[in-house]
Amino acid sequence: MSTGTSLLKYLQTKGLINEENARKVLVERSRSQKTEEVIIRELGIVNDVEIAKAKSEIFGIPFVDLTTISVHESVIAEVSIDNLHKYKAVPFERGQDFVKIAMEDPFDVQATQALQGKYPPNTKIQVYITTKEGIDSILERRVGDMMSSEVTEALEDVDVPVTEISEDPNLFSSTDLSSAPVARIVNSMLQYAVTSKASDIHIEPMEKRVRVRFRIHGVMTERLTLPKNLNPAIVSRIKILSNLKIDERRVPQDGRFPIKIGNTKIDLRVSVMPTVHGEKVVMRLLESETTDITLESTGLRGNAYKIFLDALTVTNGIVLVTGPTGSGKTRTLACSLIKINDPKVNIMSLENPVEIRIPGVTQIQINPDVGLTFATGLRSVLRQDPDIVMVGEIRDEETAQLAVQASLTGHLVLSTLHTNSAPAAIPRLLDMGIEPYLLASTVRAVAAQRLPRRICPDCIESYPATPEVVENILQTMKGAKDFDLIQYLNRVVTSSSHLKEENQHSAMKAPQIGPDGKPVIYLYKGKGCDKCGGSGYSGRIGIFEVLDVSERISRMIMENVTDAEIRDAGMQAGMLTMIQDGYLKALEGITTLEEVLRVSKE
Repeated sequence: MSTGTSLLKYLQTKGLINEENARKVLVERSRSQKTEEVIIRELGIVNDVEIAKAKSEIFGIPFVDLTTISVHESVIAEVSIDNLHKYKAVPFERGQDFVKIAMEDPFDVQATQALQGKYPPNTKIQVYITTKEGIDSILERRVGDMMSSEVTEALEDVDVPVTEISEDPNLFSSTDLSSAPVARIVNSMLQYAVTSKASDIHIEPMEKRVRVRFRIHGVMTERLTLPKNLNPAIVSRIKILSNLKIDERRVPQDGRFPIKIGNTKIDLRVSVMPTVHGEKVVMRLLESETTDITLESTGLRGNAYKIFLDALTVTNGIVLVTGPTGSGKTRTLACSLIKINDPKVNIMSLENPVEIRIPGVTQIQINPDVGLTFATGLRSVLRQDPDIVMVGEIRDEETAQLAVQASLTGHLVLSTLHTNSAPAAIPRLLDMGIEPYLLASTVRAVAAQRLPRRICPDCIESYPATPEVVENILQTMKGAKDFDLIQYLNRVVTSSSHLKEENQHSAMKAPQIGPDGKPVIYLYKGKGCDKCGGSGYSGRIGIFEVLDVSERISRMIMENVTDAEIRDAGMQAGMLTMIQDGYLKALEGITTLEEVLRVSKE
């Protein structure tokens, strides 16, 4: 194959991209600086494996699928895990005078030269092309089974017997941990949390042991049990890192500290609480990078996405995101600010705490101890000539009144409320003392959300829904405007353009007619595999309901109607409820009905 052949043309020749999608790529290419490859990936037209194979053919570089082979530990051990992450490379076969290395970008000359320096001078490097998923799977496997052994070794150093150490193959550690036993235990916990994408670490003293649990994809999972007498030392280590008082054990303390594992930077928010069995520590992992955070990745889509985006692009008004703690409100607001961030506007935020750092946005940490509350901070921020203001939470009348006044004076205000649904935000603000006519003229849109877990794309399988479940789906979707279940499913299976993963795409099944003449609807679940730790789930996705505060809704607010009446009016205008949005995502193989119902309980 000639190296002059473009990736798009090659994929067309192979029948992997049709004319319509090719036109989409060319149109996007003409109006942006993105490469064809980046656009094809973003559109989800062709999966990463096919792209890598195509580049292999075009440039004459051999392809290897790392997800299907076993790599001996000694082959990887010659190069540090940090360097392999840095260069996005994995050595997978070693000979006396050669080494085969799979790289995501085989044209990275600097990385190749750096890797060459890690081997004896007479070693010839043979470069292969592979996918990011393949590299990640090998590197995670390389370090995945070492946390238990590291903790065991650390405990042996202090002559303390191990009461119970999980042998989960996903446990994580590294060879560069501190030599101090307690420090190694803490570092192992932190590294495992980062690798498993946990949001929180709970170190809980109990009567005879210390339980360590991780919140992974919203679900608490116990991974480690330690001797009770280690708890004071572990808590002290975390207090030192967080700059807290080591000798104070009677009152709660809060702190934070940053860590860097490989190329991943994480801020940790620490809470220490005295309990009857000792001090409990909860550490929340906060994202400090915004590289992969987009509004589209939250799960907002279709008409809900359009309404929300339209509300973000006006020059004044209030946009609210509602939901309980842990429902993803902070991330949605951060994605919103990233979406509308522009050097031409002054964006300021008041947050408690500042969880996601956004370049170009002035972010202010609330500190009630010194009098810096949301209300006092907002009053001062309005003197800083802002165009857009984000208030972390409206929790009292003063903050609500200031937010309304700010929107009336030409500012766009983004904030959160703790309500169970989008329509319920209106009565909540009225209860705070906001006049109905002010609400009707300032609130642009209200989004409510939850975070069910995604089905693991590597072990997804379909199964026919029972007649009772099909009836439940039909009843739930009954209020959706212009919705036909069978037509919808046929359209989803035909297009499947939103499904990038090959396994997930092949799992999709169109509805069929059963022996009794009734339609057979297919749902999806994860069987459980090594990549998802046997849970059948990997990551989380938002389910949303977005209320467009139209003229009709504004008139209803003036009339002090109930949130149920507002909900009915919103649905008549085309609003999908959270349950309905969740059911659609379940029908598309993105999540499960069980997850949707679990997170939607009010």
